[in-house]
Amino acid sequence: MKKIKYKQYRFYKLLIVLVLAAIVGASVSAGNFVLPLALFLVALILMFVLRKKVDEVLVDERVNKIAGRASRIVLSVSVVIMALSGMVLIAIRESYPEYLITGYVFSYFACGMLFLYVILFKYYFSKKI
Repeated sequence: MKKIKYKQYRFYKLLIVLVLAAIVGASVSAGNFVLPLALFLVALILMFVLRKKVDEVLVDERVNKIAGRASRIVLSVSVVIMALSGMVLIAIRESYPEYLITGYVFSYFACGMLFLYVILFKYYFSKKI
């Protein structure tokens, strides 16, 4: 398997994204929703294969640690905002009944995200990293 340089990887990745965006835009405006999904999967596989061919280190341990910390903060803030928004929308159901379902969706989505976080945390905690 031939290795590629990081600069080539970035160029190919940009090219894939540009072609995908153009084809998805044209397909969606034409009313075709199946082709973009298939192309998205193909692009995902291509990027995965390209990433494996890069001969340089793409991500180091420090970047992973920073990304994990940032993700945890974003998750925390998002869940709190969704839960509070859901509570407010449910609380104003007498004045604005059309927002009741949105409030329930926000609340259930926040609960689902917390449940998924707990499951994944337990999984990765038990795994020997």
